[in-house]
Amino acid sequence: MVDPTKIDMNQLPKKFCDGAIGAFGKELFSFALTSGNNLDSFATTPQTMKSIAVWMGAQIENYEKQFGVIDMTPPQIQSPIQAADLDNK
Repeated sequence: MVDPTKIDMNQLPKKFCDGAIGAFGKELFSFALTSGNNLDSFATTPQTMKSIAVWMGAQIENYEKQFGVIDMTPPQIQSPIQAADLDNK
């Protein structure tokens, strides 16, 4: 197991995570973090998943105290393919 006190987060390689999907059963949670067209999938116990959720909640709370509430309004990005572009034959 990794000792978290010995980790320098600035030295770790990073991927930009742009989404997540997942599911759960009685014995485990499974989820995948997306980065563009790539998926990194994981499985974990309910206890570990809850500890991750608690940690994330605290991180978000601290972020919002410092920088303000995160705006969750979906961005108005126009798709590069429009219905008018489709050939309706």
